[in-house]
Amino acid sequence: MKQIYFLASIYILTCINISAQTTHVISSLNGLEGMAINGNNLYISEDDANKISKIDITDASPSTTDVVTGLNIPIGVMFNGNDLYICELGADKISKIDITNLSAGTTPVVEGLNKPYKTILNGNDLYIIEYGANKISKININDPTPTLTDVVTGLDRPLEILLNGNDLYIAEYGAGKVSKINITAPIPTTTTDVINGLDGPAGLSLDNNNLYISEYDSGDISKINILDATPSTTDIATGLTTPAVTIIYNNELYITECTASMISKYTLSTLSINNFLLNNKTTLFPNPTSDFVQVSGLNKTENYSLYSILGQKVKEGNISNNENIDIQNLINGIYYLKFNNKNTLTFIKK
Repeated sequence: MKQIYFLASIYILTCINISAQTTHVISSLNGLEGMAINGNNLYISEDDANKISKIDITDASPSTTDVVTGLNIPIGVMFNGNDLYICELGADKISKIDITNLSAGTTPVVEGLNKPYKTILNGNDLYIIEYGANKISKININDPTPTLTDVVTGLDRPLEILLNGNDLYIAEYGAGKVSKINITAPIPTTTTDVINGLDGPAGLSLDNNNLYISEYDSGDISKINILDATPSTTDIATGLTTPAVTIIYNNELYITECTASMISKYTLSTLSINNFLLNNKTTLFPNPTSDFVQVSGLNKTENYSLYSILGQKVKEGNISNNENIDIQNLINGIYYLKFNNKNTLTFIKK
C-alpha cells in the first residue's frame, strides 16, 4: 500500500499544470491599492471608499467587513503586531490602528510626507515610499517625534518595496524595472538594476528565490530568480485586468485587479518531487505555535534562515534533529523556515 501511495504521489506531482490561471476571490470592491494578512483575514485598502475592509480568505464566498472608515485615500497597509499601519496618501501621513481595539480609532505615526504609498518594516526602521517625491525615506517608529531620513532619491514612480535580507527591492513603474539597494550602505544611496524591460511593474512578492512581479500595463504576473546574474522573466499568469498589489499566503498568490475591482489568486508552482519526499521526512511542530518550533527528521546539523511572509530574513542559525527554534520575539504571522539543503517548511506564529 505504501508503494502505491508513493507512486500515486509522484504521478500527481508530475501531472499538475503549473501554468493554470487565476481563480476569483472577491469582486465589487471600491479601489484596490493595498493588502495585508493577519491570521486568516485579508485586509484591503479600498481607496475610492476611503476605508479599510477585511475578508476571511478561508470562506468559500467571502464578504467584506469594514475595519476603519473616514480615511483620506488609503493606499499601502502593513502589520506590526496588532497595529495596522496605513498610508493615507491624501493626508500626506501614515496612521495606525490597533485591530484589537478599533473603537480607539487611528493615531498618526508620521506626517508631512509627500504622497506616502507603501511601507515595510525592518526592526524599528519603517521604510516609506514617498511617491510624490520619487524617493524612499525612513523613520524609527520608537521615536516619539520621528524624523524622516532620505534613503534613496531619484526613483521613477516607485510603487512597491520588498525586503530580502539587507536588499530592498523597488518596483519603479515609470522606468519599467525592478531595482534594489543595500539598506546597510551609507545613505542616501543609489540603486542597482535587477531587471529592466517590464511593462508597468506595480507589485512584488517573494517566495524563496522567486520574485513575482505584477506587470500592470500588460496584465501579466511574471517571475524571476533573484539568484540569477542576468535574470529573465517567465510569465505565470496572463490576461489579468491591471494587476497591482500581490501577497502570498499558504502557497497562494493573491492579486488585486484594479480596474476590475476584484481580487483573484494563483496557486504557486508545486514543490519538486525531491522536495516533496524530503518534506515527508522533515517536519516541524507545533504549528500554529507561539513560543518555539521543533524540527524533526534531520539527518545532520543544518544551517537555516527564517523569513517573514514579506521575504524579510528575521533569524538564522543552525539546528540539529529534534532541537527547538525560539520564536517568542517574532510578531504574529506566517514564516518560512529554509534550510541550506533547499528544504523549506512553513508555520504560523500566533
